[in-house]
Amino acid sequence: MMRCFFQKRTRLTALALCLILSVGCGQMTDKDRIRVAKVGERYITRGDLFKIIREMPDNVRPMIRNRSDLVRILNQHIDNSIKRKLGIQFAKEGRVAVDRELAREMFFRDSGDEEESLRNMWSMEVPPPGVITPLMSVYGLTPELLQFNKDQVEEGTDRMIIKLQGEQAVEVLAAEAFKDGRITLDEGEVEREYGFMKEQFIVPEYLEFKGIRFVDAPDAAARASALRERLQAGESFDSLLEEYMEKEKEDNTDYVITAGIINDPQKVHLRAFWEAASGAQPGDIVGPVFLRASQQRTEDSSGKTVITEQPPYYLICKVIASRPQSLLPYEQARPQVIVPLIKAKMMHLLREDNKVEIYEDKLPDPSHMQGPAAV
Repeated sequence: MMRCFFQKRTRLTALALCLILSVGCGQMTDKDRIRVAKVGERYITRGDLFKIIREMPDNVRPMIRNRSDLVRILNQHIDNSIKRKLGIQFAKEGRVAVDRELAREMFFRDSGDEEESLRNMWSMEVPPPGVITPLMSVYGLTPELLQFNKDQVEEGTDRMIIKLQGEQAVEVLAAEAFKDGRITLDEGEVEREYGFMKEQFIVPEYLEFKGIRFVDAPDAAARASALRERLQAGESFDSLLEEYMEKEKEDNTDYVITAGIINDPQKVHLRAFWEAASGAQPGDIVGPVFLRASQQRTEDSSGKTVITEQPPYYLICKVIASRPQSLLPYEQARPQVIVPLIKAKMMHLLREDNKVEIYEDKLPDPSHMQGPAAV
């Protein structure tokens, strides 16, 4: 049976949070009266911190093992509050703008294991009450539950827009501060940051290929295996490719495919392909390999996102070109390194402007509790 995908909270989690934030020096205290931070003239109490953590989405809420984890949550909350306020202001002034389709895409990507299900539900049309389509049956959905989850996607998109507006606002201010000299960088800082960020500058493996595919059907696996046997018997791939180009006309079916793809771990439907194809060189034959159903997103002439359903299929292909995984050189990565550096310095200035104070000694220390303090 399909369940709601959003913010499932348990009594156990709430109890653990309550204990962590209410225990200090071995005595029960009034958490609502203990001030743990200040922003401008507004104080943040232990009670506020409890609420912040309790309301975090399950896929964002961290493990809380010590006081440093609580300090990090506080700082993130304060920074996000500053950015959110700026983003809303800048959006009203027309200084920043976020495309809703982009925000929805970012929301999907941030949905973890739920991403594929949410994408599929978003693409479904809500039928009249009492009508359940075959695809809805797969997910255990009623029209009402489907509409509920689509509404939740829209709400998640609204939150993402506000988040992205805030990020854009800080980038605008950072660029201005960098230009007028309030923020400065030396090359040593940039080089050190490049060293820390190297994993973000990995250029993924790329393959370009021509292939023959068989859309999933009772005989698809057997047809793909038979084609591989012909190759192993000595027939050339190019001659088979020409044969299936002719068969397309006879069968009114698309067999031949030409594509160039990068090894993106987020594209789950391509994982089986990369398990078989990674490291292949031009001229190598890959397959048969089974590719799961997927959705292809393109833009029409008006800029609107168009989603095309791609059925599952068996693929045999010949590699035309390849590029191994590599690291983006420093000179090429440098502009991308500078942006987060000046943004971080801008946030430091914004925290000073907002007179942010953290009273670390007023926070409880979960590491002193008996047993795990997992939130």
